[in-house]
Amino acid sequence: MSRGRKPAKDLSYRDKKIVERYNSTTDTMLILTKKYGISKQRIYEILKRAKRLNYVIKRKRLSALDHDFHQCEVCKKILKIAEKHDLITRKHLAQLLSIGEGVCNRHLNRLKESGVISKLFATIRSDRLVKALQCYQNDSLSPAAVGRKFGYKNFYSILSYQKKKGIRLERMLRSPFISNQKQEEQKPSFRPWV
Repeated sequence: MSRGRKPAKDLSYRDKKIVERYNSTTDTMLILTKKYGISKQRIYEILKRAKRLNYVIKRKRLSALDHDFHQCEVCKKILKIAEKHDLITRKHLAQLLSIGEGVCNRHLNRLKESGVISKLFATIRSDRLVKALQCYQNDSLSPAAVGRKFGYKNFYSILSYQKKKGIRLERMLRSPFISNQKQEEQKPSFRPWV
């Protein structure tokens, strides 16, 4: 004779609702945990048990094609920021939009999947690195000086890695000596034929 509880032949009403909601909406396990007051592990176990009892577990995925970028306010704001800022972190982007990082990431990923925004936009994770790269672009400091200023030992290797990744780091040189030299090079030298 076996001990313990006999396995249930079907799911309870709450478990059926969880499976139905998981299949029909784009809710994540975290959202379901907050709604039903149980842990992620418990939801995982319910889904696993439902699968064993021959329930279909097919999560609805929201593709980039289902999302209308022209009507979404968050996407419009992200596009405006993408036109102005080349170097930005996802965290700073979420702060500029005053939304959560998860919401910002979802909208940003949909924009990247559809090809509206470059895949390299908001890929840098460190605010300090963004500031160092902006300093390198805007000031006439050498890579070693920028590295010392922001605490990087080999800033030159960071620059070469970012360039290999595809991030454009064109410098805005503001030195008057260089601009005068360029103007002299551009003047045509005219010699009359003798």
